[in-house]
Amino acid sequence: MISVRMRAQLKGMHVSGAERLIEEKNLPRIVQELLRRPKAYDKLVITVERVESVHVIQKALTIYSYDFKSVQDARAFALEKLEELGIKREFGQKAIELLEKGPNPRGGNMRGAVLMDIQTGERLEPDQERGVRTVRVDWKDRKFIKQTLLKRGVKRKYLNRLMDALVLATKNVHCGVLAELCWSDDEDYTTGYIASGSLGYVRINPLKELGNPIGGRVYFVKREHLEDLIECLEKKAILVESL
Repeated sequence: MISVRMRAQLKGMHVSGAERLIEEKNLPRIVQELLRRPKAYDKLVITVERVESVHVIQKALTIYSYDFKSVQDARAFALEKLEELGIKREFGQKAIELLEKGPNPRGGNMRGAVLMDIQTGERLEPDQERGVRTVRVDWKDRKFIKQTLLKRGVKRKYLNRLMDALVLATKNVHCGVLAELCWSDDEDYTTGYIASGSLGYVRINPLKELGNPIGGRVYFVKREHLEDLIECLEKKAILVESL
């Protein structure tokens, strides 16, 4: 298997990223696909690496979807869900504020996710300008997953975004992330989500205002498992088999 990762930035700010785990014969096609993904950039990096062993997860997190009339209502619902998972409201609010202003300490987006201590609310990622990226993950059969989601009524325009986020969230739970809060840095995409092993993959719209280019991910984790967690997120190759 081959791991292919793309990241793009514009004026020093992260604007797009994608991850594929593929057979080598598909490499030229996938590279071309990822090159077309960012809308605008002044720097784009594609990394190609061989992967020796791959772990297969049989089933992705279950998808649930909720729509609200306002960002305020959607975020209130997100806070309630985080509280159901035992995350203090102040830490959930802190996570929302980080994604609102941009999790990079210098302002704006960053390549990876924030790691937040579930007990203290402290940021734990070793490099707060980079964050921690979940990589080396993909669907075992992307074509089959696409067809299944289309039959369920997912709009084709947002299909790849949903697929990428769901498979990533599934790996995160496998690696030990207790809960994840995310919304996209795409200014045209307002749906975000909360994911956990017990709640599943909970899509929430709108978690941000249309036209807002700031987004990212916050992973709620336990400090004592930090080293193993980061190793799993960044090194372990995983394919997810089905919905």
